[in-house]
Amino acid sequence: MSAHSSSKAIYSALAANTGIAISKFVVAVITTSSTMMAEAVHSSADCFNQVLLLIGKKRSAKEADENHSFGYGKENFFWSVIVAVVLFALGSVFSIVEGIHKTMHPEAVKNAIWIFGLLIVAAGLEAGAFWTALKEFRKTNKGTFLKALQRSTDTDLIVILIEDSGAMLGLSIAFVFTAMAVFINPIFDGIGSVVVGTLLGYMSYFLANELRKLIIGENISREIRNHIKSMIKEWDVVDHINNIRAMYVGNNKFLLNLSIDVNDDTRAGDIESIIFDMKNYIRKEYPDAEYINIEIAKAQEA
Repeated sequence: MSAHSSSKAIYSALAANTGIAISKFVVAVITTSSTMMAEAVHSSADCFNQVLLLIGKKRSAKEADENHSFGYGKENFFWSVIVAVVLFALGSVFSIVEGIHKTMHPEAVKNAIWIFGLLIVAAGLEAGAFWTALKEFRKTNKGTFLKALQRSTDTDLIVILIEDSGAMLGLSIAFVFTAMAVFINPIFDGIGSVVVGTLLGYMSYFLANELRKLIIGENISREIRNHIKSMIKEWDVVDHINNIRAMYVGNNKFLLNLSIDVNDDTRAGDIESIIFDMKNYIRKEYPDAEYINIEIAKAQEA
């Protein structure tokens, strides 16, 4: 996944959410809708989050140095965690508190036609931003949507997809509960805000949990490990693959450590050339293998 691809998705989401957030605030004031105010705060939090993602992307692009010999790729993970915190603090908590207040002190929703019109327009804009991110995401991530999100390490696109899918669900919730507040009872306006806040809370938890795995050092998939093992076994001098360990050090970039046992009659002078060829072979198949270390060790010692 290129940096340009994820940047395109971020800018697309930022443009959509900026316009939506301003519109929601205006309509929330006009209609005194608690659900719409919760949605306005949600979209504002999303705008702030996209700015944080851009900061993380810029900082993660810094070259490796003496203090950070594996580069700054994990900056993306850190700033994405901040996004999860902002989503929870500004989005979920505010929406739930505001919803509880309006449930205890319900007010009739005014000029509801403004809300319904904005929700339809916002849904179209959010769907466009989501589709842009999804197209980039699907270039390298296959399978069911939820499983692909859990396997992916491209935190920029993960955040955008979670935000946009949550936004579309939130808009649907806002539409339903606003209609109930207008035609049944104003108390549903506050209840809708609580439901939106709960949704945002779950999104924040899901995102934080996925990022936690990456921060503590998530391994590459079993499929990739097995494929690398099969590649190494193509060398006749390899008697045994002792172990293979890996850890993501940035968006899709990973560190790979291999321990192999070679034939005892292999000349020491040939081992250096063999390791060099192995590294190039792996990098040709997996360009995201940023750092590769291959150790020669006896199987019993390893």
